[in-house]
Amino acid sequence: MINNINSVESLLLLLGKRLREARLARNESQELFAQRLGLTRQSYSRMEKGSPKTLIGNWLAASSILGRLDDWQNVLAEKEDLFAKLERKKSKRQRAGGRRK
Repeated sequence: MINNINSVESLLLLLGKRLREARLARNESQELFAQRLGLTRQSYSRMEKGSPKTLIGNWLAASSILGRLDDWQNVLAEKEDLFAKLERKKSKRQRAGGRRK
């Protein structure tokens, strides 16, 4: 679990590294990818370096370009407690069986 500044910085560096690798795998320059994001090359370069000042919207746009937008679906999603889910299912009102006369 990330709970301190060093962990956040490490995660941002890792994201930046992965972004760079994905861009290079597409054989795109920083200039071209930055243009596609609507950023300057310098701003995009800071993004690859893990700058904490990068807007989340830029990360989402980059993910969309790379076809990875669905990967954000579970970010900050409510954790599923299987026992609570079972209790909710048990406590739901059941339909009465049989036919009415």
